[in-house]
Amino acid sequence: MARKVYAPNVHLFAFHLKDSDTPNLLWDKCNTLLSQRFSVTKRLEIEEQPGYRVDLFKDKTADDVALHFESKMFHNGTPLTIAGLATPLRIHDTYILALNLRRPELDENQKKTNPLDLNILEHLNPSGCLMPSEVGSSLGQTLLLTVWYTEEKQWLPWKSPQNRQELRKLADNCLREFIPNQYPYPDFYREGQLFGSPIFEYGVPTQEEDYCRILIWVFCESDTSDKFIDHYSSFVNLFCYLNKVVAAFQRSRQVHDVVRQDYQAIETYIYRIFQGMPVDKLLTQDELNKFKEYLKDIPQKYLSYSQLISELDHYRLDVDINAQNYRREINDIQSQLPAEDISFLACFFNEDYSLFTQQIQSDLGYFQHGIGLLEKALTAIQGRVEIEQAESDRSLQNTVAIVGVGLAAAAIGATVAPYVIPTEPRQPILPPFSTNHFHPLTQSLLLSLVFGAMGAFITKGFTALTQNRRAITGHLTQLIRGGSNNTD
Repeated sequence: MARKVYAPNVHLFAFHLKDSDTPNLLWDKCNTLLSQRFSVTKRLEIEEQPGYRVDLFKDKTADDVALHFESKMFHNGTPLTIAGLATPLRIHDTYILALNLRRPELDENQKKTNPLDLNILEHLNPSGCLMPSEVGSSLGQTLLLTVWYTEEKQWLPWKSPQNRQELRKLADNCLREFIPNQYPYPDFYREGQLFGSPIFEYGVPTQEEDYCRILIWVFCESDTSDKFIDHYSSFVNLFCYLNKVVAAFQRSRQVHDVVRQDYQAIETYIYRIFQGMPVDKLLTQDELNKFKEYLKDIPQKYLSYSQLISELDHYRLDVDINAQNYRREINDIQSQLPAEDISFLACFFNEDYSLFTQQIQSDLGYFQHGIGLLEKALTAIQGRVEIEQAESDRSLQNTVAIVGVGLAAAAIGATVAPYVIPTEPRQPILPPFSTNHFHPLTQSLLLSLVFGAMGAFITKGFTALTQNRRAITGHLTQLIRGGSNNTD
């Protein structure tokens, strides 16, 4: 089977956020690429206009919204003409560059051009200038390679198993010729048919690192190309929404990694707090101060963690919205071509989108437990601190009450002393232990002290009895119930 293709085309669909730090990135990349790689002197000039879907080419007409150009190159020593067009547009908040590079089907004399070796594809991507790492668009890109397998534009029967294997080999070889050796080759993802011709997809969207989506479409039916051209605008829309879904999902994976680290840190943090919380004894003042610091620290962690969860949910909404837009475009194409099988396009919505949403929903459900942990920890610590504070306040109140009653009793003792102890005003105050009798003043002080101590002791006992009344009542109730059970 000959390894030649007819009229190869490369379509770059690159997508970039309008409100980014580099809003003109796509136009600058396009002009640099055309001038340096294809010696095109024309420049792509943009004119912004309001609207949801706007063609941005400054010199557009009612029938043409693209910059057309030609370039000369040498292939195997033979000069060849490369034609192309660059279409700039905006869909809502997204700038789009649709760049086409192709070997024309007809030459200057309107004769069919000759089939070419597969290495022609490397001239359509010189030095890897169309690779994602070189373009650098914020929302990714899709590369579509279309080739006619023969100059007659037909090769039948291509659906037989053996011929499909040969077509897969052809697509693999096209990929190898198109991508320079210094760039990684995307993995094969799936295959199908579209508008009656086989199409092969490379690049797994769940693989964030070096993700590169490339479609290789081998035209085997005469009207495949015509249908693609007729619905070119819909394909631009489709690829825009698809890349925005993939970009949102891949960014959700970055947030997922951060949330997972925070979740693990929260688990360790909460475990450390409760490991250091005494259960059967009161907190010391140092421990109480530490727990008050936790009360200040946990709300900050709660806010930071909640923001990450909200960001993850934001990407879930992005995935949902753009996936629904993608499905709307598929339905629009199907309504215009009711007899066509476009299940290959629907695979993204039915399989990839479903996987993305399930993954993000699962992440949200799992990581929500982190918020619950922080809330429960905050509640538990607040309760413990309040209990400790109440115990401290109660102890202070008891102390004040005991001291107050003691002082009052001492005052009563001092008042009663003159009536109990005979007064001897002329008796001098002697040095301690110099006599067997206490001086009346000393006796008064001792009496006052005894009254104060008795008052304090009685108050302390009464306070303890009052505070423990419920515990004693509960204990007695248990004893009574226990005795009743034993009797039974």
